[in-house]
Amino acid sequence: MMLSKKPAARMVSAVILTGSLLGAGTSFSTEPVEAASTMDSASAIAKEHALTTLHEIYNKAFSGEMPYTALGLKINENTQKDVYETFGSPPEPSNTDDTFDYYHAEMGHPGFAFAYNDDKTISQIRYFGTNIERDHNLGSITPKVLGKQLGSADEIRHISSTNEINYIYKTGNYELQFIVGEDQTVDHINLLEAK
Repeated sequence: MMLSKKPAARMVSAVILTGSLLGAGTSFSTEPVEAASTMDSASAIAKEHALTTLHEIYNKAFSGEMPYTALGLKINENTQKDVYETFGSPPEPSNTDDTFDYYHAEMGHPGFAFAYNDDKTISQIRYFGTNIERDHNLGSITPKVLGKQLGSADEIRHISSTNEINYIYKTGNYELQFIVGEDQTVDHINLLEAK
């Protein structure tokens, strides 16, 4: 059975009028604005977290250590045994080909890797950041952010084997190396004794 055009038009008019009187449809015009505002707020919060992380890492580097779960483990002072006591046995222990013990980022905790001198003291700490909400961490740090927050790098090197750029900042007796990938964000950060 087919409705004539007049009753169908009346039904559509009634639905529109009823919706207008009851307020239906009024939220449609503000939802995109509210969503954009929420996304802008989330983006601002993520960038703020990333800047906090950047400054915490930079400030701790002057004492030869990294913040967070690696706090207290110092370059050329603490040993592999100290790392194991702090982090446990590594899921990926170092071997002859790879000099790092890797601890993966899990459940909002950042990932780290440690390399050692011949006497088993820490020679390098590598910070990988978090995997979840990466934009709250290294994912929001770019060369432009580094320059604005820390000033010009003391040295910049191209890593031809990985096509990454290494932005090096001297921090007293140590240096921080910000390894920037092709996406122009920091992939990881190395802390080691200054050369």
